[in-house]
Amino acid sequence: MNRLRRLSISARITIGSLVVAALFALLAVVVIRIGVSSILHNATLTLLHNDVTAPVEGLPTNPDGPFDLPGGGQELAVVSSDGSILASTMPEGLEDRIGRLISQGDGAHDVEAGGEHYLVLTRSVATSDGVRYVLAARNSETTDLLLDRLTAALLVGAGVLIFAFGGASWLLARTALRPVSRMREQADRIAASTPDEAGLLPVGPAQDELSELATTLNDLILRLRASADRERQMVSDASHELRTPLAVLRGQLELAELDAGDADALLQDIRSSHATAIRLAQLANNLLELSRIEAGPSSGRIDWRTLVDELTDAIDRARLLVSSDDDATGISVDFEYDPRRRPDAGARVALSPTDFGRILDNLLGNAITAIRSSDGDHAEATVTASLALSAEAQGAESVVLTVRDSGPGMPEAFIPVALDRFTRADGARTGQSGGGLGLAIVGALAGAAGGSVELRNAEPSGLTVTVTLPLLRD
Repeated sequence: MNRLRRLSISARITIGSLVVAALFALLAVVVIRIGVSSILHNATLTLLHNDVTAPVEGLPTNPDGPFDLPGGGQELAVVSSDGSILASTMPEGLEDRIGRLISQGDGAHDVEAGGEHYLVLTRSVATSDGVRYVLAARNSETTDLLLDRLTAALLVGAGVLIFAFGGASWLLARTALRPVSRMREQADRIAASTPDEAGLLPVGPAQDELSELATTLNDLILRLRASADRERQMVSDASHELRTPLAVLRGQLELAELDAGDADALLQDIRSSHATAIRLAQLANNLLELSRIEAGPSSGRIDWRTLVDELTDAIDRARLLVSSDDDATGISVDFEYDPRRRPDAGARVALSPTDFGRILDNLLGNAITAIRSSDGDHAEATVTASLALSAEAQGAESVVLTVRDSGPGMPEAFIPVALDRFTRADGARTGQSGGGLGLAIVGALAGAAGGSVELRNAEPSGLTVTVTLPLLRD
C-alpha cells in the first residue's frame, strides 16, 4: 500500500483501471463459457433425442429385432428388460455400464468410460415382449475441446482489451491531469518571481473540479499577497512614522544628558521625552490594531442595547477628556438616540463592543481635537453623536452612527483620502499625537463589519462623519 501511494496519480489511475478491467474481463469469460457450455449441452441432448427416435418408434412392432442401428458415430444400444443387449454400436466401456444406466431411469447421464466422457440418454419402451430400453451416447470430447479453445481465445482477447484499456486510461489520466501540471509549473514560476511579476494559476474554460481548484487556489494566492502587502505596508509605515519620533526622543535624551546640572531644564527634558514615548507607544498600538483589523473580518457580534451602552460610555469618556483639558473647556459633548425605535432582538452588528467603542473614541477625540486646535471661543462649541436605524426602519437594515462637530471642518480636497493611513489635513484638524491613523482605524473597523464611512463638511462650519453598519440576523 505504501509503494502504491508513492506512485503518481496517473499510475494509480491506470493500475486501478487495469484491476477493474481484469475483473470484468474474467467475469465475462466465465459467463460466456457457462453460456456456450449450456448451449452445447442442449445441442447434444437434441442430437441424442434424434438418435433414439427411430429405434423407439420401431420397437413396438419389432421388439426382438433384428435392429438396423445407424453407424457413423451414432452410438446406440437396445437392451431387454433382463439386461440383455439385443443390439449395440457402443464401445465396450459403455456396454459394461448399461445395466447401471438403466437402473438410473430415463433421462440423460454423464458417464466416464475408457478415459473418455460421454453423455448418455436412456429411453424405455413398453412392447408385447416386455420393456425394452434404447440408449444413445455422444462423446463429450469434442464439446470440451471446443470450450477449451473458446476459453483460450476469450482469455487472449480479454488480455489484449485489458492492456488496451490500461493504455487508454493512462492517456486519459495524463490528458485530464495536464491542467494540474500547468498549474504546478505556474506555481513554481510564482514562487520564483517577485510579487510584482507573479501572476495567477491558469483557469480552464471547462466548469469542472480542476477549474474550481484553480479558482480556489487563486483566491488563496490573492489573500496571501494581500496579507504580505499588509505586512510590508506595516513595516514601511512603521519605519517611516517611527523614525521621526525616535530621532526626537534621542535628541531629547541627549539634551537631558547635557542639562544634568540644571534640575529645571532636566525635568523639562524628561517630560518632553515622556510625551514623545507616549506618542510612540500610541503609534505602535495603532499600527498593530490596524494590521489586526485588516487581517480579516470581525468575529464579534453586538446587539442594539450594547450599542447604546457603548455610546453612553464613550460620551462619558469624551466629557472627561474635555474636563481634564484646559484648552477644551466649554466644549459640549452630547448624544442622541430614539429609545422607541430599535431593531428586533435577533439583529446584530458584526463588531465587538471594544471595536465599536474604538470607533466612537476616535471620532469624538478627533472632533474635540479639531475644536480645541481652532481659533476662537469654545464656549458654544458642540460635539454630538447620534445612533439611529437606517431609512428602512421597519426592516432594520443597518445602524447609522453620526458624529457632528462645530469645528473648522476639513479641506474638501482632503476628504477623499481622509481614511487613508498616515494622512493629515493641514490646519486645525491635524491634531498632536494621532499619527494619521484614527480615521484609518475607523474605516477599517467599519469595512470589517461590512459597513462604510462618509465624511462631509457641514454648514456653516464643522464636520459630519456618518458610519453605516449593516445588521445581521442570527
